[in-house]
Amino acid sequence: MVDLANLHLMITSKNPNFPLSGCYWEKMSTVWAGIGEKRKRGLRILPKDQGYFVHVTSRTVGQAFLFGDEEKRVFVGLMRQWAEFSGLGILTHCLMDNHFHLMLWVPARMELEHLAVLERLESVWPEEKVNAWDAFYQKQDRIKREAMDKAVVERMADLPEFMRVLKQSFTCWYNRKEGRKGTLWDSRYRSVVVENSPLALMSVAAYIDLNPLRAGIVEDPLTYVWSGYGAAMGGDEQARSGLKMLIRLSRGYQPSAAKNVRVKQIAKETNSWKEIAPALAEEQQKRLSPKGWEAVQGAYRIWLVNKGESKKDLVIAKKKIRYRKGLDPTQVIESYENQGAIPLASRLHVRVRSLSRGVAVGSPEFLEALMSEYRSCFGPKRKVAGRRVKPLGSLLMSMRQAD
Repeated sequence: MVDLANLHLMITSKNPNFPLSGCYWEKMSTVWAGIGEKRKRGLRILPKDQGYFVHVTSRTVGQAFLFGDEEKRVFVGLMRQWAEFSGLGILTHCLMDNHFHLMLWVPARMELEHLAVLERLESVWPEEKVNAWDAFYQKQDRIKREAMDKAVVERMADLPEFMRVLKQSFTCWYNRKEGRKGTLWDSRYRSVVVENSPLALMSVAAYIDLNPLRAGIVEDPLTYVWSGYGAAMGGDEQARSGLKMLIRLSRGYQPSAAKNVRVKQIAKETNSWKEIAPALAEEQQKRLSPKGWEAVQGAYRIWLVNKGESKKDLVIAKKKIRYRKGLDPTQVIESYENQGAIPLASRLHVRVRSLSRGVAVGSPEFLEALMSEYRSCFGPKRKVAGRRVKPLGSLLMSMRQAD
């Protein structure tokens, strides 16, 4: 469990030599982030000297609908690059047309050797810039070298710094593309620290992945490609890695409604009520260490449908029924009974969409030759051109959009 006993505000400064060490406020549990006596900006409360989970969100200025497919693709790329540099783990995400949600694991402060620092810089800097920085580094004495490495490392495992550079780098890209100036974001981002418990983690993750369903954009969250769940269903290995971490953190637990349905189902399939508890315990044990994506997907799907069920709310003041957009209750029960398994037809539909979203389709040899010809259009870490479309076999592959 994440210990929230010691709370503190991460202090950042444009001056890298800002004397944080030994200052009086380090002895305080929290400090105020505002300016002036009225505390206009409020508190930014984050756990101190330990890793923590956090849900962050930010909206565009004036809540304008600025994000199309190209903008979302670029944002996801920048998000993953800066998360790799910072050492943050992305559990899931969701990009809407005018805002985004991220669920992150922020590690405790770290110490890295020089080679590790270079690797982190290579994830976000062009090769020429990294080489120039390292060449300058090699000319310095030991003390200055340590100071250079420390200056880079201090930007890692830092949520405010990660959000600052992510939003600023995307703003620069967007403004150049659109020929505009000024800020792209409406005020600063919001952050909510999440307890390391199955209910808290899975509820927040499901809330994020259900955003397009609640907005009425899709009928099922598995079809929304700009969420962690939708990307994972489409074969994105990084998105799958985040959901796998979530399922492990759930410690095998399931929503009580899903458990009740499963108890009734097992009771019908067995001859004795004594067999129910061992069967449930065996299934929970399997969820503790899921083997393969299908097991991860099934476990996460149950949490999604549980939180995504459509409900009707009685608005007493206006004496009318208001329906919250979501999944049909019958569909929810079916997911419980199938233990989150998705029909082959639905899985095939989601995977085949890569044939239209990519830039090329064909044999591995064809795609490798095409990427070689247009190598400058792909990132330096892109080693393999094609990705398998699993329901269609291993011979036909799809090449996703350029990095």
